[in-house]
Amino acid sequence: MYFVYFLVCLDTGRSYVGQTDHLLRRYRMHREGTTVFTRERFVRPVVAYWEILPDRAAAMRRERYYKAGGGHRRKVKILEEARRLFDE
Repeated sequence: MYFVYFLVCLDTGRSYVGQTDHLLRRYRMHREGTTVFTRERFVRPVVAYWEILPDRAAAMRRERYYKAGGGHRRKVKILEEARRLFDE
């Protein structure tokens, strides 16, 4: 089982799309600053969305989908809704 997830920084509003086989462990890595991309860009990251996929190949395809074109537009809509929930 693999996950595709979206992180959002509560301070800056920046977002990140990733995939992993262990969502909680990966989230801890982001929070502790042990990941290269999010270490300096995400002060207070939260997981705003995740999907469960059957294998790594499917997760990698889905991650690429969310990073380009129609998937990126869908990601923006999902994150807009998540931000509204965080603001409440």
